[in-house]
Amino acid sequence: MPDQEQITLQISAAQIEQFCTELCRGSSNVSRKHATLIALEGIITRYSSTDTYSAPFHKILSIIQDYSEQTREQLLNEYADELIPALAEQNPRSISRVHESLSRNGFDLILDRVLNNFNAQHLASLKKWIDGWCGEAETKALAASGFPDALNFKGAGIALADYRAMSELKRKLSTL
Repeated sequence: MPDQEQITLQISAAQIEQFCTELCRGSSNVSRKHATLIALEGIITRYSSTDTYSAPFHKILSIIQDYSEQTREQLLNEYADELIPALAEQNPRSISRVHESLSRNGFDLILDRVLNNFNAQHLASLKKWIDGWCGEAETKALAASGFPDALNFKGAGIALADYRAMSELKRKLSTL
């Protein structure tokens, strides 16, 4: 069956190093670089079954993971830079855009970075605003649902993504 034909791919640590270097130099889009590195790691891990325990295999994965960690850090810095004005302007939609782009852990990490730069007065003001925003959103969603134990954010005209992001922010601020 022609669909079952295979190729053999041989690659060295030096070739992977060169590829990763060229990739990271060649694009200004950090998100694409990071996604490419993650995909490359996945392909090598998935299809290198006979070499999984070899030293070159582990060296190649280590190189990719090092570059991936660099791009991950760059991404987190970019998102932190986006989150600072979103918080300063108290803009739920902008906060939500950052939240949607990250894992829960990633969002938590950049919140740590960003909130550590705010003084106590700004944190208190932010906490008061977020408590009010979440409380109002929940009240509107409850009223829109018609049921005493259900929330209808769509019916209340509130984007669920915004509510999720703001709830994460509220959770984080409650520990400060």
